[in-house]
Amino acid sequence: MSSRTYMRMWLESQAALKELLAQELPSQPPRPEKDQRLFFHMLATLFLRYTQILRCLETCYDQMVHPQKRRVLQHMLDGVMGRVLELKNEMVETELSEYHYMDDVLQDLKLTPADMEVPIPRYFVNQRAKALKERQQVLSEILARVEPSMPSGPSRPAMLRDEAVQLVQMAERMRQGRLRSKFMWEIRRDEERERRARESGAKELDREQAAICIQKVWKGCLQRRCTKLERQREMAFIGMAPDPKALGLSAAMLRAQLGEEFRHLRQADYEAEYQQAMVSIREGLYEVEGPDMREEMKEQLRQWFIECHDLTGRFPEFPDEEIGGSSILFAEKTPEQVKAELDLLEAEGQRKKDKKKDKEKTKEGKQKKGKDKKQEEDEGLKLALSKFLPVISEGFTQYQTIWGNQDESDNFEQRYEPELIKAQKRKEVEKELRLQVDELMREELQRLKLAVDREEGKPRKEKKSSKKGKKGGKKEKDLTPDRTLDSLYEELVLQGILKQPQRVQLADYTGDFCYLGTTLRMAGIEPTPSVMDIRQNITLYAILRLGSPTLHEMAPQVKSVLLAGPAGTGKKMLVHTVCTETGANLFDLSPDNLVGKYPGKAGLSMLMHVVFKVARLMQPSVIWIGNAEKTFYKKVPKEEKQADPKRLKRDLPKALKLLKPEDRVLLIGTSDKPYAADVKTLCKAYERILLLPRPDYASRYVTWQRLIKKHGGTITTALDVSALAKLSDGYSQGHLARAVQMALTERRLLQMPKKPLRAGEFLQLLAKADPIYSEEEKTLQDWYMKTPLGKKRLKAAQERADRKEGKGKDKKGKKGKK
Repeated sequence: MSSRTYMRMWLESQAALKELLAQELPSQPPRPEKDQRLFFHMLATLFLRYTQILRCLETCYDQMVHPQKRRVLQHMLDGVMGRVLELKNEMVETELSEYHYMDDVLQDLKLTPADMEVPIPRYFVNQRAKALKERQQVLSEILARVEPSMPSGPSRPAMLRDEAVQLVQMAERMRQGRLRSKFMWEIRRDEERERRARESGAKELDREQAAICIQKVWKGCLQRRCTKLERQREMAFIGMAPDPKALGLSAAMLRAQLGEEFRHLRQADYEAEYQQAMVSIREGLYEVEGPDMREEMKEQLRQWFIECHDLTGRFPEFPDEEIGGSSILFAEKTPEQVKAELDLLEAEGQRKKDKKKDKEKTKEGKQKKGKDKKQEEDEGLKLALSKFLPVISEGFTQYQTIWGNQDESDNFEQRYEPELIKAQKRKEVEKELRLQVDELMREELQRLKLAVDREEGKPRKEKKSSKKGKKGGKKEKDLTPDRTLDSLYEELVLQGILKQPQRVQLADYTGDFCYLGTTLRMAGIEPTPSVMDIRQNITLYAILRLGSPTLHEMAPQVKSVLLAGPAGTGKKMLVHTVCTETGANLFDLSPDNLVGKYPGKAGLSMLMHVVFKVARLMQPSVIWIGNAEKTFYKKVPKEEKQADPKRLKRDLPKALKLLKPEDRVLLIGTSDKPYAADVKTLCKAYERILLLPRPDYASRYVTWQRLIKKHGGTITTALDVSALAKLSDGYSQGHLARAVQMALTERRLLQMPKKPLRAGEFLQLLAKADPIYSEEEKTLQDWYMKTPLGKKRLKAAQERADRKEGKGKDKKGKKGKK
């Protein structure tokens, strides 16, 4: 597509943003909503509309080549992503559930379920491609230098002489048997040919009858082939079979891919040109306009000296650099800025008063907490204040002022605009020159005071820097001040703690949507989360926050996520997916991986310090703890006492508390038996808990198709994928992957043209594995109800039931009185 197409998409997203900003920033505050369902409907509508805008902006940012437009787009893209995260947080607090179903809202907005998925910006990895490649090379070099060359296959014990002789004899007998059977088959074939020749000699056909016989056989074969092709086309047309033409990439798709790659190359070239232009234009401004700016500033300051002396009879004190120097004297503030400063001063004063009142009335406040909550519920539900709406509004204004009426008829190649660079660099040059002029004018002011007022310039008192460290919390003591980052990185690699993540895209975690979620919830039945719901939460809680520094600092903070579910549901795969999509480092702190490493209390302190130090300095980083329940065991099994799986129980929560909003470090735990751990301590360490169930029918259907194609198989009409998905109910994605891997051997792939795949081949292998039993699922669901979010949900359900009972009793009482 052309640049004009992406510019049109940007214009459409701007128009949609204008509507949403008018809705969310009205002139009068909106009324609170008392109905919870209506409030969630509003949240879901906003969430989906912002998601559509996010998809448009992400596509535009990925494909636009204009370097200055891309900067405005990234600013707006971060703002919209942050608003999506805020709305997600609001929906969780409203529904008290991590999974949301918006079937009715999708119908109202005329969208498909695929439009609901939040996209992952490609710039997370593309902008750091060079750094990621260098880090990959360093990691590969360390592993190649340390790890010895392993044998290709597993070592086998030495074979005895008698066993070897028996094996050779058995192979020789089998060879002779095959030769004998082949020889006998050839004899029988020759005898059959002779017999047929004798019979045909007895009944000789004339030429016409022979031709008719050949035509009949050939026409029948041709008609059967045509009928089969027509049936395949019909089934493909109604969507009951894959279209053979659509199996490979079409020419249009290949052209689109090549166009996208070409645009990425142009982006890099234009960005390099833009960076060079910024340096050259700045130097030109400094040489050409710098002297005039310097003289103008001096004249302004001298005029200020004279005016102050005429008014007060004395020369003024020169402003300090900490305040801003002479720039504060000539700063032109808009009425909105003045109003904002006054509002901030009033807010600070109000906060101080509130703190005093809170200290005086702590006892009364505790007693009134329950009453205040009930009053808030009676008043209704409101949207919380947003940190990202001002960012979106600023980006929208910036677009309107710069690019709204910009004439680009002569900029067909979409290169940089020199005038915009001049306007930006002129401010930087002015700021640099002002610092130089301030030093000169301070000396001149002192000389004026000595000459006119006969007073010596008083030495300026240096203000003590405010101690903000105490308010921010305890600082971590650096246990390795003399060690370089490279040495710490190499040490973690050698210890097997810093690992190379597998390249897995989030799209590989295939599945389908839950199409009856809203209907089931309206009926009071909690629907089972689908694979797409899990993918959505992984994107919102992990990938977006780790990928963007702005989001991680401003969005509601999530330091840790626990993925709990039966074995084989893709928990470990999702951990590697987060690392792949964000280019994050992977630190493995699983109890099984820490056995024999960093022993003792001092060793444990050093381990936690080194891991979190390297994770901060090389962010984004993912700290993975497999079998997370072992760290918080209720009772350690006898066979695991020597390994000491509870080593991190105390130090892990302390290390998480030291993480700041600017530290893009995420703790991800995986567990298939979370009920074996103490719920209270486990939930303190992990802020968000996602329950991964076994896949439903739709997800199994999509997963079977992807796995068979991935391992080289071809899906034909002989393979009934629908029956395969139905009969594999109760098995996880891991079971399906192992069955496909075992069935599609190299020999079986060679046989496929003559012998197409059938469902029975996979079901035979699948039957050997143990499925996920309903008792295990029920145990996990009961455990989830003991988590903080589960308890809130149970409490809310109980309150609703009590209200219904109270209304029913009131109605009965009124009837009795009548």
